[in-house]
Amino acid sequence: MANKEITLLDVIDRAQLQSLQDAFAKATGMAALATDKNGPVTQLSCPTDFCMNYTRKSSVGCERCNLCNLKGGEQASKTGRPAVYYCHGGLVDFASPIIVNGEQIGSLIGGQVLTEEPDLDKFRAIAKEIDVDPDEYVEAVKKVPIVSEEKVNNAAELLFKMAQALSQVGYEKYRITEEHKDTSAMFDEVHEDYKDINAKVEEVNTTIAALSTEFDLLREKAAESAKAVAQTDSILKYIQNVATQMTLLGFNASIEAKHVGEAGAGFNVIAQEVRQLAEQTSNQTRSIEDVLGSVRSSISAIDKEIATAVSKIEANVATVKELSDKIAATSAKIDNISKA
Repeated sequence: MANKEITLLDVIDRAQLQSLQDAFAKATGMAALATDKNGPVTQLSCPTDFCMNYTRKSSVGCERCNLCNLKGGEQASKTGRPAVYYCHGGLVDFASPIIVNGEQIGSLIGGQVLTEEPDLDKFRAIAKEIDVDPDEYVEAVKKVPIVSEEKVNNAAELLFKMAQALSQVGYEKYRITEEHKDTSAMFDEVHEDYKDINAKVEEVNTTIAALSTEFDLLREKAAESAKAVAQTDSILKYIQNVATQMTLLGFNASIEAKHVGEAGAGFNVIAQEVRQLAEQTSNQTRSIEDVLGSVRSSISAIDKEIATAVSKIEANVATVKELSDKIAATSAKIDNISKA
């Protein structure tokens, strides 16, 4: 449960508290009030004219009334039983503590009655202390109900049981409410985590898809390169054939030049140059063929590596998609639970 101070209105609605208090006052014919640590939280039920229009109309009297209520609740809290006492105005009151989790959070106050005929001189003195007209004060106290001590004790016991019920039922309501708040907060936090994870998964999924596209383009380029190499092979073979023909032509020219004798000496030199050029061309062609062979091997190896990488990427895409679907399903379940 959240670690915060519990107030009386946390455990019971003000209107419900007022309704219970009114029912008690109507059943007993005595005034009733609910207070927390700072003072009244409800309106007085069945108040006497003596209290409302005289004692509490005085600023001094009202302040003393509030202090009496608080002290009565504190006294009851110490004993764990209803406290019956005389208020500062000379009337009999009683208080029962409302205790939640070992802490007093308020009190139910009842009374505003007398158990015997009032001492009028005493009430005249009180009137002067709180700056109220003594004659009017005395007339008002004569109208205060006089009840037996037994009735007071019975009413105090009833109020005590009401306070105990409020303590138990109210606290359970508060505990459940707070636990629900904690659970909701936890679900919200988990939901946010899932959203972040899902966003990251989608980002990875997008990256993988883009990478797969790049590999596809690379495979296309490799295929084009392999095709170009194949075309170059044809050209080299043609050049090689030309070089072979030039070599044969050179040999034939040399033979004919020798048949002619000195007249064909110059032609023989040209024939030798043609053979050398043909031989050099043939050698260069073989070197180029060796290089192109290495290029073909490299392209083939690259193509195989690309095919393997693409296969792995496609497998990862499927895995990420499955994970993303599971995260979305889990997130939906969390939403349903948090709304329940």
